[in-house]
Amino acid sequence: MTVLELFRKYDFESILPHFDHLFVVNSKHHLSNESIEAFRGIYNHWANECEMKLTDCYIRLVSRWEHTSPSIDMNCHVREKNVFCYSVADQKDMIEVLSMKVRVDKDVEISEVELAAGLFWEMTYHDPRGKG
Repeated sequence: MTVLELFRKYDFESILPHFDHLFVVNSKHHLSNESIEAFRGIYNHWANECEMKLTDCYIRLVSRWEHTSPSIDMNCHVREKNVFCYSVADQKDMIEVLSMKVRVDKDVEISEVELAAGLFWEMTYHDPRGKG
């Protein structure tokens, strides 16, 4: 499944509790109402208005996002032909990220909705306004 397919399968309200959980665990605070509205707009834009872009890259998730830093831990990274490229958080083209298939390591216990929330957290990690 691609990131865009996950985002289209689970609306923002479905991922919000899991998305907020990542903020609490990693930032020690809940999302503000203003932040929720900004993130809702980004998520809905990506899920409803963006189209896929051809890519040979895919995303590999090797651990959950709790207690990790996307730029340091590389728990969720982009690969091309089984070669590590960079963390998803460092990708500049979010439309390409939306088009990437997601591979989750067998030992990672995560639901699809948690995966969608974690990918969204990763994609907005450096720029809360989004990049796409």
